[in-house]
Amino acid sequence: MTEFKTVDDYLLASYGIGLEDVLCDGCLMGRPDRRVAEVAKILPRLTRAEKEDDGGEYRTYEGVLILDGLWYRFGCHIFIDAGGGYFLADVTGFTAVEWKVRLAV
Repeated sequence: MTEFKTVDDYLLASYGIGLEDVLCDGCLMGRPDRRVAEVAKILPRLTRAEKEDDGGEYRTYEGVLILDGLWYRFGCHIFIDAGGGYFLADVTGFTAVEWKVRLAV
């Protein structure tokens, strides 16, 4: 998953936020963190959700992250604990799928 690491490093260096947080916020809230709101858009689709006995929840998402004109297809699992905390439990895929070049004339 070198693309994941590359994008994570770029986000941390440029905006002070990691890809894990961008994916979690984007999937759970439908929009990325305000630090990247001008350069990122996320189109998530919830494919599975399971409640745990302890009150936590496990969700599976797939979708597209658009970052600076580059489109990345992703799949991930997010765990939400009973207290509302959440984290990226697994990434099942993260691949660049489209690039759009903009030319200023």
